Amino acid sequence: MKQDKKPEKQLIDLTTWSRRDNFEFFRDFYNPNLGVTVRVDVRHAYAAAKAKGVSFFMCYFYAILSAVNEIREFRYRFDREGNIVCYDRIDGLAPIRVEEKDNFAEMVFPYTEDFDTFCKTAQQIKALAASIDPYELADAMTDYNVILVSALPKLDFSSFCNTQRDRCGNDYPLCVVGKMGEDKTMPISITVHHGFADGEHIARFFELLQEKLNQLYSA
Repeated sequence: MKQDKKPEKQLIDLTTWSRRDNFEFFRDFYNPNLGVTVRVDVRHAYAAAKAKGVSFFMCYFYAILSAVNEIREFRYRFDREGNIVCYDRIDGLAPIRVEEKDNFAEMVFPYTEDFDTFCKTAQQIKALAASIDPYELADAMTDYNVILVSALPKLDFSSFCNTQRDRCGNDYPLCVVGKMGEDKTMPISITVHHGFADGEHIARFFELLQEKLNQLYSA
C-alpha cells in the first residue's frame, strides 16, 4: 500500500548548511551514531489503546512518528547518491511477526497526522506481511524517509546497541521499544547519526514523545 503523496526532499547545500561543521567532524568516524535509552511513561497511551480497541504498539508507533516529524534534524538522510537531503515526511519501518513462517517481515507504514487513519492503514498493511518476502519492501526502498521502530515487548533493557550498515552510519534513525513495567513505563532507545542531530535534539524528541503519548487518551 502506497501513500498518495510521495515525500518531498530538499537537497542540502553543504556550503550554507548550518550543520556543516558538525557533519564534517563526524562523517569519517568509525561509528558516527549517537544513541540514548530513556524510560517513558506510557500509562495514558496504554489506556488509550484499551479504550479505542487498537494495539498498544500502534499507539506508541504513532506517537514516535508524530514526534520525529516535528524535528527537522531527525528528517536528514543520505540519498542513494550519497547526498544529504531533508524529507518533509518520515514514515515508519517496522518488523512485523509472521507466525506461520516463524519470521518477521519489514513493512513500511505511512505517517498521517490523523491517528484513526494511521491505525486503519496500518492494519491493512500488517495483513500483507505474510504474503511478502521478509526484506522485500526494505530492499526495494528508493527513499530513506523512514525511522525503524522495533519492539522487544519481553525485554526490559537499560541500554541498547544497534547494528550499523557501514562506516558512514545508518541510512535512517533506529528506535527500539522494550517491555512495559508494572509502573507503566518502558525503555525506548533512539539512535541517530551524530552529524545530523545532537543531544539537544534527542532530548526534544523525548519531550515531544511524552506529550504525544499523553495526548492519545484524549484524541
